[in-house]
Amino acid sequence: MGHCGNTVILSNAEGESYTLTADSPPSQIGAQLACLVKIGDKSTCSLSDLQLVASAFLIDVQRAEPKPKPATSPASTKPEPQNASENKTTTQINSTELVRIYTNAVKRFNSKLSSEQADTIARSILGFSSHYKVDPRLVCAVILAESNFRVNATSRAGAQGLGQLMPSTAAGLGVNNAYDPVQNIYGSVRYVRSMLDRTSGNKHFNELTGNDLALALAAYNAGPGAVKKHGGIPPYKETRNYVQRVTSIYKQLCGVK
Repeated sequence: MGHCGNTVILSNAEGESYTLTADSPPSQIGAQLACLVKIGDKSTCSLSDLQLVASAFLIDVQRAEPKPKPATSPASTKPEPQNASENKTTTQINSTELVRIYTNAVKRFNSKLSSEQADTIARSILGFSSHYKVDPRLVCAVILAESNFRVNATSRAGAQGLGQLMPSTAAGLGVNNAYDPVQNIYGSVRYVRSMLDRTSGNKHFNELTGNDLALALAAYNAGPGAVKKHGGIPPYKETRNYVQRVTSIYKQLCGVK
């Protein structure tokens, strides 16, 4: 679990992440918790309106649960036959393993980051990407192209932090400190999602074409107004190189040549 202000990122054992609001963010960040969550009225098609009511360490809850009584005659119970399909071994990456993989990747991208910083960045990328329905590998590609995962990066134009948010853009996204990794990733992922929606018409991520992605990246770099004005990727060398670089990195992270 991680948090940005009153926003909390929660990952479950199935590898699913949810973003919740909390009046007072829990102090047990990064631990396994048992949470009581209120589902809001806006959660009609997806769990997008969640509020954290209470939380406790999972191990404390498990200790408080009554122990199951032993079976009276276990030897008399015959095992049920299993279908061949039930015997198949499946490989599934759980949330803990996914966080580990992304944390290690972030450390490779910027070896100067501490393990704690890399873990926070990885959890933020996974959590906010899941909430806004964006491929976390695309978010990594954008951050690599923007700042090489340097938390305190500042461009000559004044763009700040991991996703190089301009102060006005950051303010519009509710980011108070663009140099805070969690806040910056929150704003960057929201902005990527917004640009995808504006250029592709609210398509699901899996429905996006290469052109949809290129236009969204161009809008992230040059602004949606420039994309609209030119009816496509603006004829700016910087923007064209940016789109090509992010697309290339994204393909590498996806294992596509």
